Amino acid sequence: MATIALNDHRNRLDVGEVASRAATSVRTMSRLFPVETGLTFKAWRQRARIVRAMDHLGRGRAIAQVATELGFASTAAFSSAFRQVTAMTPSSFLGQPRQAPAA
Repeated sequence: MATIALNDHRNRLDVGEVASRAATSVRTMSRLFPVETGLTFKAWRQRARIVRAMDHLGRGRAIAQVATELGFASTAAFSSAFRQVTAMTPSSFLGQPRQAPAA
């Protein structure tokens, strides 16, 4: 289920479609997903989108471009979701010093 959702980059599939593609019912998915991940499907998906956004931003993409690519309705909606998950705005994230990769 998580893999199906991760491959839906623009966030177009609803929980019913993800459950169907995973050959399970919405009820079963809604029951098992939090047991396996500790989050509801909706909360997990939002975090996954923001992690993907952080990667895109870290690679130099513009905030508006990332918002559009990840299927947010607007830059403001993206900024709000980003802030809910990370407790900072995308602009603040971009202003942070980057850590060098571990050797």
